[in-house]
Amino acid sequence: MNTKRCLKPTAPHKESHIDIYLLLFLLIVLAGSVTVYIYYLKEKKEQLDAINRGFCPKCKQKSIVLTDQRSGGCGGPQIVTFECESCGYHNSFSIDTSGGCGGGSCGH
Repeated sequence: MNTKRCLKPTAPHKESHIDIYLLLFLLIVLAGSVTVYIYYLKEKKEQLDAINRGFCPKCKQKSIVLTDQRSGGCGGPQIVTFECESCGYHNSFSIDTSGGCGGGSCGH
């Protein structure tokens, strides 16, 4: 018995197009996320610069006070929290203190 099967030509797989679109979508989402994070860090730095100059970044009054200061240990970042007495602005910042334990600041 000699039976031949007739194979129909198939269209190109649509899966490859879907994979390309998925990859393109993920790259766009990644680029957007990185851009938003960079903008967030820039905004946070500008707020800390305003506080270091002595005024509130929100209401521009000289009523900003340090309300909390915590250390992560020797050489770790320091978490400082500021609050404005006029408008209620409240924000925390992680500040790198590169002093280390060599200076005796950690009880050595």
